[in-house]
Amino acid sequence: MAAAGRYWLLALLAAIAFGLILYSVYGTRQRTPLRVGQPSPQTFVAPVATQVVDLIATQRERQSARAQIEPVYTSDLQVTTLVLAAVTSSGLPAPVIDEVISRYQAPRGVRAADLAGLIGEVTRLAPADRQRETRLVLERRLAANSVPNDRLTQVARDAAAAAVAPVMQSVEAGQVLVRAGEPLTDDELRVLDQLGLYNARDEAASQTTWIVVGIVLLTIMLVAPLVTTRAMLRSTMSFRKVAFLVALSLAVLALQRLVVGAAPSFLFAFLVPLVVAALLGPRAAMPWAAWMALAVGLIVQASPLFAVTTTLIGSAVAAHLARSLTSRLSLLFAGTLGGLAAAVALVGLVLLGGGMTPGGMAAGAGLLFAGGVLAGVLALGLLPIAESGFGFLTDFRLVELSSPNHPLLQRLITEAPGTYQHSLIISNLVDQAVKNVGGNALLARVGALYHDVGKIKRPGFFVENQFSGDNPHDRVSPHLSYLIITNHVREGVELLEEYRMPEELTAFAAEHHGTTVLSYFYKRALDEGQVEELNFRYPGPKPRSKETGILMLADAVESASRTLSDPTPTSIRSLIDRIVKQRLQDGQLDETPLNFHDLDVVAATFQRMLTAILHRRINYPSAEEVRGLKRSKAEAPAKEGGQGGARRGVGRDGTLPSR
Repeated sequence: MAAAGRYWLLALLAAIAFGLILYSVYGTRQRTPLRVGQPSPQTFVAPVATQVVDLIATQRERQSARAQIEPVYTSDLQVTTLVLAAVTSSGLPAPVIDEVISRYQAPRGVRAADLAGLIGEVTRLAPADRQRETRLVLERRLAANSVPNDRLTQVARDAAAAAVAPVMQSVEAGQVLVRAGEPLTDDELRVLDQLGLYNARDEAASQTTWIVVGIVLLTIMLVAPLVTTRAMLRSTMSFRKVAFLVALSLAVLALQRLVVGAAPSFLFAFLVPLVVAALLGPRAAMPWAAWMALAVGLIVQASPLFAVTTTLIGSAVAAHLARSLTSRLSLLFAGTLGGLAAAVALVGLVLLGGGMTPGGMAAGAGLLFAGGVLAGVLALGLLPIAESGFGFLTDFRLVELSSPNHPLLQRLITEAPGTYQHSLIISNLVDQAVKNVGGNALLARVGALYHDVGKIKRPGFFVENQFSGDNPHDRVSPHLSYLIITNHVREGVELLEEYRMPEELTAFAAEHHGTTVLSYFYKRALDEGQVEELNFRYPGPKPRSKETGILMLADAVESASRTLSDPTPTSIRSLIDRIVKQRLQDGQLDETPLNFHDLDVVAATFQRMLTAILHRRINYPSAEEVRGLKRSKAEAPAKEGGQGGARRGVGRDGTLPSR
């Protein structure tokens, strides 16, 4: 299957898996209509912190407001007319009649409860001898003209109740609203409706349809980056590596889905960015962290904002620390600190916007910290699987491969010690040069250690291993020498594959000579007859990265520098410039991203390091030379004393000197 087709198939499988995860969250949201008194078909959890109306408390307040409204009274005009006519024609004293008329024409009127008091007050206005008569007449003639109006009273009480503000109660994110199997109440249905978890007005089939449509749209949006970035992914890593990371992401989301049902704050999804950072670096991990945060926010219904924020912050911290530390155990440390950062982020969010009680906040922070520890532990276990099973090359793996105890390096040390020493020098040159121009210095260093492992097959045919002075090339033809020398490239690649070394290292073995000419044997062949230069070139390929391009230059420069009789800084730089110019003119660096500035930096680095390696040493005298010098110094005074005595004893003329 073509590479593009495989990516489309991977995207399709990822979309199906992700869609199923989302459907497990939202697909069972409401399948059957909910009814008051019936058991709840599932456990409903508040997705966000919010305020809902407390119906019982609100009704209590409204009943109290109704009770405070007294009945509304209205005047009965017919009763007023009859009473006033009867009193006016009764012949009672004028003050009594006037007071009765005044009371009945007042806005309040006369209520049934007021009659006894009114009769008593008005009777006292009559003369003493007529008070008994007045009381009897009033008791017969008076009736209440102000009566309760039930309709207006109800309106007034309704208005007083409506004026009472609803009493609100807080619902925390993640709070269980109703558990599966519990009878549903009207209040619970209203809260579910308010939070969008239930809609009594929609049919179940219609709602399910819209849920599926929403899941499909979200799935397309979240899986689209896998398709749109396939060209970039193909240029940076193999398909199986991409498939591993996609499968890991979906597996972690599926596990996270199972866990959040019981503990919404137990998040460990930053395991994926942590692993990506260890495998590919923090820059590659951050887009993955953003994607995982969005996906987790869709899965964690209880508190999506908290889930997105804490996952993103925890992932960023863990990814940054994973690459800055140097041992595998640092992954556990990075995951733990990522969980701690997520816990601190949760506390900050709660302090800013609420949504959790102090106890809930503390429990959530503790679960996030535990999730970080779990992510670190799982990353420790996944890293060797990614390295050995899917070909990822991490800094931890490179450090392990650089150890002299590695079996392949042990063979190189034992069977081709001169080549190993040459590789050590090359690795130091390449390491410093790559650091100075920007590149993967650790990869370049380890690649340089293994670039010549093919010489293990026939070490004696390479000058650095010819300790006895015997050169077997003197006994074979130039063409056979060419085949033997160039074959170490192919044999090196085969050895690296045999020892299941990372594929990134094979480029160093295959490209470190490019398609350069073996000039020494080409010249010998020319001396013997006409030959084509092409027949004496390495098979290639040419270097295709900064690291392998610099290795080519370092290999040529280090070998040539050993021929310098007077290795001064000037002569070393002249040699380096000549070799760089030759490689440029031969087109060996055309496929690398190295520019002229990089080459100048590389040349300066090589000059500095080779000057330090090849500087002249002081010729220290041996112990025998020192002892001989000491003896000669000790004998000199004695000889000088004997000669002086002779000179003093005999004069120029042969006579003894006088005293």
